[in-house]
Amino acid sequence: GINAEYGKQWYQRRVRDIDIIYDWELQTNSRLPKINMSTVGHAAGLAFYNRPEDIEVPTWNTDKKMFGCSISPKYSGWFGYRAVLVFKNIQDDKIPYLPPHNAVETQELKTKLIDSFNKDWKDPAWRDIVYTDKRYSAEQLDYFNTIPAERMPKIKA
Repeated sequence: GINAEYGKQWYQRRVRDIDIIYDWELQTNSRLPKINMSTVGHAAGLAFYNRPEDIEVPTWNTDKKMFGCSISPKYSGWFGYRAVLVFKNIQDDKIPYLPPHNAVETQELKTKLIDSFNKDWKDPAWRDIVYTDKRYSAEQLDYFNTIPAERMPKIKA
């Protein structure tokens, strides 16, 4: 929105050579996301991106388009990526690569995760595939499951 764009411009005026890409930004020619946040989170070691093509024996029709999802060992599925900062002119060979921890350890659980995420991503059951005490509250779930145009009354309440 307007505030995010203003914040992006403000930040970029003060810190040079940084790109900020938000989760809602789309490519103009295809209307696809500018960046796959789950892939970035996986590459950054924040959460493991579980892909449907990694399931050995899928329980769904393989002709159907299925989407993967990220699971954190700390937050399970109770988090969201909102932006990526790309530092264009920083190179440091001393920064260690930390691979993501694969918290969903069995094929059975991975299959259940991909299946439940694709059946109804708004149903929070898939988020609990790994135990965490860092869950969203009922109010947070209600807010996030409301389309953005209808969220303002919830903020004012």
